[in-house]
Amino acid sequence: MKTLLIAVDNTPVAEKVIALTIEEAQAHKASVVVLCCVDPAYSSCNQPIEIDAGEDPVDFTVAQDEQNTAEMVVRHALAPLLRAGIDARGIILAGDAAETIVAQSQQLNASMIIMGRRHLSAFNRLLKGSVSAAVIERAHCPVLIDVRKE
Repeated sequence: MKTLLIAVDNTPVAEKVIALTIEEAQAHKASVVVLCCVDPAYSSCNQPIEIDAGEDPVDFTVAQDEQNTAEMVVRHALAPLLRAGIDARGIILAGDAAETIVAQSQQLNASMIIMGRRHLSAFNRLLKGSVSAAVIERAHCPVLIDVRKE
């Protein structure tokens, strides 16, 4: 079975990326791994946190730090995948987003990476760098970027 890796964060773009992932997973009869990266400086755990689909995100309280926010983001992404009948699980990893996404896609032997882009200004792109551009440059598999604006 093919595996799709979806990279999500706590931005409105994530909703569109989740919808796109559902379409792709159904079209390719693929399982999905939802990945959220956290800054290592804010991570309290050096090990990956794995999350199984099936728990309703409404059952959890509002996140108060980056790691809890990442868990909520992953659970929020897993819920519609589960409702769509897609085999999915989530993982939270600490590290540089682009490096972590590419490394995880290789480890999973993912057939595709799906992610969004933030439409950064030229200044912010220069200052922060573009995660999606870095992933495209380094990935071993196709990368599908949802470029629709909010």
